[in-house]
Amino acid sequence: MEILKIKQLIDVLAASGLAEIELTEGDHTVRLVRRLRADETVEAIGHRAAKHLPSSGGPTSSIAADPSSGSSEAIPGGEWVTAPLHGTLHLAPAPDAMPFVRPGDSVHPGQTLCLLEAMKMFHEIKAERSARVVAIVAANGQEAEAGARLMQLTVME
Repeated sequence: MEILKIKQLIDVLAASGLAEIELTEGDHTVRLVRRLRADETVEAIGHRAAKHLPSSGGPTSSIAADPSSGSSEAIPGGEWVTAPLHGTLHLAPAPDAMPFVRPGDSVHPGQTLCLLEAMKMFHEIKAERSARVVAIVAANGQEAEAGARLMQLTVME
């Protein structure tokens, strides 16, 4: 695959609202993925040639499913929202959009709290009851293991 074609794909991805592009030509595949940092700005675009090269993206941080992990902001007795499956956490619907929720926000049953991207699909994590967001302990764009704590809520009576 020609370098010029790869550079053109990078330009298309950068100018669009797409999260990823994949192109296969013969035995070579190039996949470009837009990753988000904790501050929700666009990081370098990683790419991988299938079958030939390992992932060339930088190190990724992850959120472990450790029940003792948390935040100094967390309060005793609060209810934890946890990742139902392994995936990439998205705190906003798009890179340039406002987050779904922020600490201090009131949420109602069925309201989207965040998204988990797994296997190229987005899974909504929704509030189960009326509550207030106490703390968000996971960063946007991080990998989260199943069971990892994402945010803490206090149930509103």
